[in-house]
Amino acid sequence: MNGRPFTIGASSNPLVQILSLVVFAVIVAGAVIMGAFVLLAFVGVAAVAVLVIAVRSWWFKRKLRNSSGPFGDDPNPVKDTRYIEGEYKVIDTDAEAKRRRSTEDPRE
Repeated sequence: MNGRPFTIGASSNPLVQILSLVVFAVIVAGAVIMGAFVLLAFVGVAAVAVLVIAVRSWWFKRKLRNSSGPFGDDPNPVKDTRYIEGEYKVIDTDAEAKRRRSTEDPRE
């Protein structure tokens, strides 16, 4: 051992300095390119999200405008309504069950 402490610092060898600068430049260029791709990905996701929100709000406003609710502008809330006519019979299941039980009950 020469008694010199191991220190990390600039080398006096010009080839090592040039090689370290080249490696540093490649690393910085790679980081910049990767950062640009990540930034573009975030911008793309944000643009899609803004587009989805804009289309959804437009659709919702259109739906509200065309609706005939209490706040709608349409004075005739029933338009283009089709009616189906028919007959029906109301069946009271509780009364029907009581009637059947009373006729089938042998105690009465």
